[in-house]
Amino acid sequence: MGARRERRLLETAAPMMQPGETPEVIAMAKVGSLRKVLGEHFALSVATAVLSGGTMFSITSQRELYLLLTDRQLLFFEADVHTGGPGKALFGVPRTHVAITEPKGGFLVKFELRIHGWDQVLALSMPPFPPSMRKKGLRLIAGLPRLQHANS
Repeated sequence: MGARRERRLLETAAPMMQPGETPEVIAMAKVGSLRKVLGEHFALSVATAVLSGGTMFSITSQRELYLLLTDRQLLFFEADVHTGGPGKALFGVPRTHVAITEPKGGFLVKFELRIHGWDQVLALSMPPFPPSMRKKGLRLIAGLPRLQHANS
């Protein structure tokens, strides 16, 4: 993410931040499992291809979010579908209320984000390209606490 986009995201985040709150890292993540997205849209893709005589097909993609980790909270922003840059602010969660599973490496770095009090889990993955975004994603992951597993 370039300096202009980061500045725009920080301007959008300003009303959500408390006086003296310090931004630490801005990263982009894709939400959900690509396998699940493809599975849910497989029938639509096949129907589109059949009805169009093979001249059209349906493209599915994971939703992209921008995440801003501050010294106090984790803020979530939509990715603008037209520009790819940060869009509207979605919500913020105190850092004390979030934890992640141990990230799984590979081409995509994947992990689950759990928010205290929520039943749903966010499956997130960090994009591998460009390398600068991957590095920021890894910095964000390093700044989040891991889930503590109870011993059975």
